Amino acid sequence: AGVLAGSLCPPRESIYPCSCSNIQLGKKNYMTSVYCHHVHSSDSLAAIFPSLRAIKIDVLHLYDSFWEAHKIEKAGEDKRVLPTDWLTLLKVTEIDIVDTTLSQCFACQSKLVCRNTMTQKFSITNSSSHDKICTLCDSGKNNKYSWTSCMSRLKHFHFSHGKLSSINFDLFPYEMKELTILNLTHNEIVTVDAKAIKNLPRLKTLDLSHNLIQYLHNMFIIEMTNLEYLDVSWNNIQTLGNKFFSKLPNLVTFNLAYNTIQQLDESEWEGVPIKSLKNIDLTDNQLHCDCSIQWINSTFPVHTMLLGRCSTPEEYENSLLRKASRMLNERCDGSSIGTRNRRTTTPMSKIY
Repeated sequence: AGVLAGSLCPPRESIYPCSCSNIQLGKKNYMTSVYCHHVHSSDSLAAIFPSLRAIKIDVLHLYDSFWEAHKIEKAGEDKRVLPTDWLTLLKVTEIDIVDTTLSQCFACQSKLVCRNTMTQKFSITNSSSHDKICTLCDSGKNNKYSWTSCMSRLKHFHFSHGKLSSINFDLFPYEMKELTILNLTHNEIVTVDAKAIKNLPRLKTLDLSHNLIQYLHNMFIIEMTNLEYLDVSWNNIQTLGNKFFSKLPNLVTFNLAYNTIQQLDESEWEGVPIKSLKNIDLTDNQLHCDCSIQWINSTFPVHTMLLGRCSTPEEYENSLLRKASRMLNERCDGSSIGTRNRRTTTPMSKIY
């Protein structure tokens, strides 16, 4: 969020069904929040738009709205959108939309050239049932514009608890120079286009958790020097692919928990940024621990927190990865990859 510089709230009747509150932070500084709950349709917002655009708003909440328009299905599509030129004319720092039935092209209503230098955070939660949203809008002049790119000072973009099935280049077709946080958790994303992230040079946090992603191959095609936090937990990821870390030189936290990884192939972890990487979470994967994981302790320094336990074979079930790696390093030899030297004596007990 930027510097708080909201305006005094207008009379309630001029912005009904929304409400407004001020928190005075100094002699001339206010935090101004506008709450729009249970709004029937976008017509209700359009009616109060002149009053809203006359003030500076720190946070605007649109919550549990457009359900009346949703009841009439396709006939109500144009009643479940943001009012015309909303993104251009509304002076708001944060927009937070929750539990609202947005249409597929909810942000494409514009007559003016779409331009926004105020909004720094745009968040949509549990408000879309579409597998794809309109990100390139028809300008009416035989060309298209990107509504996300209108927000030139956008720092945080959140679109969660929806039905998105893929992330493509058209989400951010132009460079977003200030975007640092991208949160797409709890969707149904299967694929992430290799070009989808390339226009976010300052991206610091990427959350793709709770989706249906299977592969991470070629997700990053340019070096993401600022990316520090990557969360791909709760997906269907089986492998990382070769050279995955080559574009992530400063990664600090990598969350791979609750996926379907079975083998920790040393070649896939080649180039891992050991100087910066502090946290690796492999909790609840189906990890097979044999001689092929000997490399773990020699690769990751002691200051790197490595979470995860072996699932198979039985004698290593539930063993911590680092401990299993150390024990296997002692027991394996070069000719027995995937096994340990067996003895004819009593079988070894599980290692915990």
